[in-house]
Amino acid sequence: MFVFEIVTPGTWLDYDDCDWSWKIQNQLDSLKSQFYEANAALNLFVDAQSVRPSLPDRDKLEQDRQRRYEIQRSIEQEWGGLVPHEDWDVLHFETEVRFKREEWMSGVVPREFVHNLPFIYARAFLYALDAFDKFLGVLINEEGVPEQVSTLHKQIEEAFPHLRGVRNTAQHLEDRARGLGASRNPQPLDLKPIENRLVNSPRGGVLVLNSLNGSKYGSTMADGHYGEVDVSPESMQHLQKILEGVMQSFKWRGPKQHLPSTYA
Repeated sequence: MFVFEIVTPGTWLDYDDCDWSWKIQNQLDSLKSQFYEANAALNLFVDAQSVRPSLPDRDKLEQDRQRRYEIQRSIEQEWGGLVPHEDWDVLHFETEVRFKREEWMSGVVPREFVHNLPFIYARAFLYALDAFDKFLGVLINEEGVPEQVSTLHKQIEEAFPHLRGVRNTAQHLEDRARGLGASRNPQPLDLKPIENRLVNSPRGGVLVLNSLNGSKYGSTMADGHYGEVDVSPESMQHLQKILEGVMQSFKWRGPKQHLPSTYA
């Protein structure tokens, strides 16, 4: 498990304007919340990626075959005995439905669920990162916020240059899947060259959506280029450095705070 620690220099902001301090501290709390949402999503992503689909062994295959046969005989009895040839497809379908429902009730997880988990957690990481960026963008526009915070905000774009483009595609897959860009009247995408482990298209023309290239979650962005965000401890380290820098930019009073906590 990856745990990224944060030390806040104090307990409360130390400024004369109490209303301003309250407002800013709430925004800082929101930043921390998104930071730990990203941290949690990273751990779930890593765990999900470590799961490898297991093929049933010979005994399990034989057990499943026998159970399907039993279910089929039960259905035949419900239908009054011997099933006509023209109804065999219906019989097979009903057998499979009942067999699967039994499996699910016993705790068997559908293969599609297992396959999609890393993608779900990668997008959760992406959204948390994007929300962190947005909260920080609001914070720098508040009056009285130290200038250093604006410099730290720019580091997000430097560390994650494709963040906004990949997030926008994730939010508008209905357009990208049709080969359309952004705006109210989206135009057809001019698909740019892609060359990585998954796709080798030096002349362009390939649309990629909801893709995982190792730990990198990527999609074709609205400008036709392929973009990626790395769901990794290295990405969290970038975010950790930025958040710690933001916290240290303000004046604090009271005992310093160490996060996260030890209890749920």
